[in-house]
Amino acid sequence: MSLLLTILRAAHCRSTHHFFALDALPLVQTAAGRRLAGWLLKHHGRYLTGAKDPDTRFRDFQNHVVHVEDGYWGGAPRVAHQWYDRMFRYVRDGRYSDAAHAAGVISHYFTDPIQPLHTAQTAREKVLHRPIEWSITLSYDDIYRRWLRDESRVVFQLSEGPQWLGEAILHAAKFAHRRYNTLVDSYRLDLGAKDPPAGLDDPTRDVLADLFGIAITGWARALERMALETELALGQPIPKANLSLSAVMAAIQTPAKWWIKRIADRDEQDAVSALISEFTRTGQVLENLPAEIDIVDRVMRIRRDEQIWKQRRIAQAESKQTAVAIDETTTTESAKSSAGQSAAEPSTIPFPAHRLESNDATRPVDSDHTVAAEQADRRPREVSENSRPSLHAGDDLVDAPSIGPKTAHRFAEIGVQTVAQFLAKSPEELAGRLATRWMTADTIRTWQHQASLMCEMPKMLAREIQLLVGAGYVTMRDIAGADASELHQEIEAFAATSAGRRYLRGGSPPSIQRVIQWTQLPQKPRRRAA
Repeated sequence: MSLLLTILRAAHCRSTHHFFALDALPLVQTAAGRRLAGWLLKHHGRYLTGAKDPDTRFRDFQNHVVHVEDGYWGGAPRVAHQWYDRMFRYVRDGRYSDAAHAAGVISHYFTDPIQPLHTAQTAREKVLHRPIEWSITLSYDDIYRRWLRDESRVVFQLSEGPQWLGEAILHAAKFAHRRYNTLVDSYRLDLGAKDPPAGLDDPTRDVLADLFGIAITGWARALERMALETELALGQPIPKANLSLSAVMAAIQTPAKWWIKRIADRDEQDAVSALISEFTRTGQVLENLPAEIDIVDRVMRIRRDEQIWKQRRIAQAESKQTAVAIDETTTTESAKSSAGQSAAEPSTIPFPAHRLESNDATRPVDSDHTVAAEQADRRPREVSENSRPSLHAGDDLVDAPSIGPKTAHRFAEIGVQTVAQFLAKSPEELAGRLATRWMTADTIRTWQHQASLMCEMPKMLAREIQLLVGAGYVTMRDIAGADASELHQEIEAFAATSAGRRYLRGGSPPSIQRVIQWTQLPQKPRRRAA
């Protein structure tokens, strides 16, 4: 692998994204990861093209950032997960060239938020963004060698949750953001205009060396995890790639690639020179503002407008809910908690401890979801441990299936903190008050089915509940007495979909014996509210 990497680095790398994508491969340590890395090297052209396509083809620059102090705004985690699903499908279908391209795309969304300039946006940074990135690109080898010489080593540990990829991006962005002011304040534009590497002093290069280590090591760990989850889902190892032809082809193409590199360098130099010239002449950058900065700036303005619209929607919804009491104290505490903690932890943001509403008469009691949840919560305490449900109406909403800490925090901000409160409201009402584009009424209705079913069924895992609801079984009455063979087939069919694989997280669907246990549970009549 070392010879091929040497050829590829010398001939084909024209940006930090190319270097990160390749320099991570020697750090892949697991057998599954090395099998995947072999295909990335075999199809290195598609892999390296994918590593730059978010910039050159997609130009979705709002998805390249994670603005830490703005509530971790940015689409990098979401888009990375979408491309991970594509990569899995390509490997499953034996389309390894397409899988290599998808992996390259993921590497871009993974490493871009580790660049401090992608974790915030200020007036000074908008001017310096492109010159700094160009200086980093031309200084890559020096910064990379600094990291290699450093005796300390990065430890990049991934979480075990289903959203591990997005969480890794958010936490890495949080670490990188601490270096934002250092990078922006220390950059010497006067020196960088004449000689781009000269714009970065030694302390700044040391800071960047640490970030290089996080990007390269983190991407290696991500490749290992993606390879493992893919092989677990497929039930077999990824085939081993033959790399000898790739080495020969890379060597043959070297002269042409050198010309491409020289042309790209000159174009970039011209673009940076034009930007600096405009700033020196006018004190601002408008005509030569890079597209990636302009798009992010415009999208952020749209987001601010949407936030104003959201607040109006919430106020309008609350003004119409005359039959429901709103705990103003809890709402205020939630807002304070959000303001003070939104930038503290991206994936484990705490939210206010739940309090049951003091006036039970203000809560609607004729909802099927509420009846099911309260039935589960009021079971006698002397029943056996195995017959108790895994979720109760009084539990924090974060304990419900599909509701992670960040989503629970959003619900807490509108006064929904417990499972009972969540099930008591209509999906349409909740979607209207949340006022987000992706938490639709249909999505919330699915989450309510999952929470309600988990309150009914004894000792269930969250993924089992998710698979049951995904297969169309939303109440205990649907399951008890059903044909076990048919139910098992429908669960396995749903488990093969992209949503089902996310729920399984590399695990296996429930066995037929487990399904038989569910169908033999006693059917319970549906209670109606008085």
